[in-house]
Amino acid sequence: MFLFIKKILALCICVSGLSAQIKLSVNTIPKRVEIFLDGNAIGKTPIKNGNISIGEHQFVIDEDGYAPLKYDLIVNSSESVHLDFFLNPIYKVKFKTEENSLIFELNNEHQWGEKLIRLELEAGEHFLRVFKLGEIIDEQVIMVDEPKSFEYFLKKPIIEK
Repeated sequence: MFLFIKKILALCICVSGLSAQIKLSVNTIPKRVEIFLDGNAIGKTPIKNGNISIGEHQFVIDEDGYAPLKYDLIVNSSESVHLDFFLNPIYKVKFKTEENSLIFELNNEHQWGEKLIRLELEAGEHFLRVFKLGEIIDEQVIMVDEPKSFEYFLKKPIIEK
């Protein structure tokens, strides 16, 4: 399951003369995360004295327990590039209901009809829609900020356990 992720990025490019190699620093939360630049591993964060060339580049971060991150960057002539990435955690979530004939949809893409399902979801808000006989009967926003269990009751708000 590949979920789109939210990313927080602070980018500071200090302009100077024309230089082929530009100083690169990369920080992440959490630390000690492998960074890939244009498909090549360049080390674990924090990266203090890396180099990057002028042009188009792609950073990829895929750390266990966190949502994968891809970031495209166009580097112009500058003295340095500094990147800060905050990786969004993934949590184990369980949805349960005793109701019959319901179809659940999460974030307009994932659907299920089982009474019990376990998912791994990125931290943050998620949109839950409930269908019965092809009609929407409920819509709710759920917050995932830790491993959780949700129990759904018809005509009642979702209960967080």
